[in-house]
Amino acid sequence: ESCAPAAGSSGGGASSQAGESTTQSTAPAGDLNIFTGLYDLEKGADNRPAAFMINNLPKARPQFGLDQADLFFEAETEGGITRIMAVFNSVSKVPSQLGSIRSARTPFVKLAQALDAVYIHHGGSIEGKAMIKDFKLNDVDGLIYEGSTLWRDPEYRKTKGAEHSVMISGEKLADRISKLKYRTTSDRSAPYAFSDSQAGSPATDVQAYISRFQQVNFQYDAEKKLYFKYNGTDQSDPHKSAEGVQLSASNVILMYDRFYQETEQTPVTYTFDLEKGRGVLCSGGVTRNLSWERGPDGLRFKEADGSALKVAPGKTYVCLINQNNEGKSTIA
Repeated sequence: ESCAPAAGSSGGGASSQAGESTTQSTAPAGDLNIFTGLYDLEKGADNRPAAFMINNLPKARPQFGLDQADLFFEAETEGGITRIMAVFNSVSKVPSQLGSIRSARTPFVKLAQALDAVYIHHGGSIEGKAMIKDFKLNDVDGLIYEGSTLWRDPEYRKTKGAEHSVMISGEKLADRISKLKYRTTSDRSAPYAFSDSQAGSPATDVQAYISRFQQVNFQYDAEKKLYFKYNGTDQSDPHKSAEGVQLSASNVILMYDRFYQETEQTPVTYTFDLEKGRGVLCSGGVTRNLSWERGPDGLRFKEADGSALKVAPGKTYVCLINQNNEGKSTIA
């Protein structure tokens, strides 16, 4: 079996669950975040998600602002390297520096469309850019808007290289979205439901084998009710943001799918079907099986009986994994 978690703390705001009834005296201070089930969005804030392509090469770490995302997708692109798509339920939650930003790839384009997100990237593969156009996806491309909306961090450019230095801020993104006249609200529902306690087998040590070059380990802290992320097969390399915060999540999902060569052209790229499949949830120190499906109208995680998957309130980290590597991931 398998699974994998995410970044950052559970976020600010009240910890009321989605669907919880409120009275005038107990009404939450903020608006509902569909990805965390918490009322941690600014009252009246635009609620259309924003999805960012984050560089995850070892040289590109630590990433700026990554721990503050609400939902994470990590997947292999090519050659065993992975990228992370960091998703925020509102541009108002995006920090003053997030990055480094990298290029579009088709699996992440499919996921951004399913989440009704504005997609932020810096260039892209031929197939990725074509899919953005075919989907009529609202995107912000750093190759076009570098210098106005995105910039290169001078220290990272000097010490890590230009390709690892592209950054963005929530304020600059909001300004660009306004200029592009993109829709800023969404009625897309959450990919899962929320519930605190569920049954399952023990899951306090999760080893996710994403590729030959990227394995990640998640350790469950029962007191904090969070899975903390480490790169590698042990706890020697905690995955921390540039601000020093270790990535963590209330829920870890291992999502299995077919991974295949996308084109014969050079450079060769790879992709996932992202139509439907199965996987594993790790939440609250236990694990159980799930199924999933994706279409242009949404991404849905489901329980064995077909009902919406119930996850704990808080952040969720999804590892999208080649189905051929399923047997190499372990949960204990």
